[in-house]
Amino acid sequence: MTVSVFDYEAELSACAAGDRSAFLALYRHESPAMRALALAMLDDSDAADAVLHETFVLIWRNAAGYSPAIGTARAWIYSILRYRAAAHARQMRAEGRHPAEDTPLPQLALPADAPAGTVAGALASLPAPQLDALLQAYLHGGDPARIAARLDRTEPDIEASLNAALAHIDKAVCA
Repeated sequence: MTVSVFDYEAELSACAAGDRSAFLALYRHESPAMRALALAMLDDSDAADAVLHETFVLIWRNAAGYSPAIGTARAWIYSILRYRAAAHARQMRAEGRHPAEDTPLPQLALPADAPAGTVAGALASLPAPQLDALLQAYLHGGDPARIAARLDRTEPDIEASLNAALAHIDKAVCA
């Protein structure tokens, strides 16, 4: 059995050249996971759909601006999604609606035997306080003070947890 590997960089490069079929391939391949993340961040189906739409519009318009020097193509498209979702969350809070900030974090199915050198392996080996802080920052955004209030911890503790978690992941994956 052969395993197909999706080439995000090639698809983004083709999008930059105006290739609509590459854009469609990227959308079909990644939109279900991206929508799930937007939904986890916002806890609102309509807002998640809007964020997904805005994200893919921005990917299409800005594909030529992607450079491998800034990271992987997949990370680049997810950073667009995350920033759009964070903007929607701020707007929802300003309107008196509350995005997923108060909902519990999703349970991650991180296998204890995840391969070393992978993000899943690095996440699985994080202590719970570091993982909780990292998930709060990634899924719900906000500064360390807001995360500290959500987790009933101190701001310096959150900052230390985030720094330690990111250093651990960087060492585990990039070593």
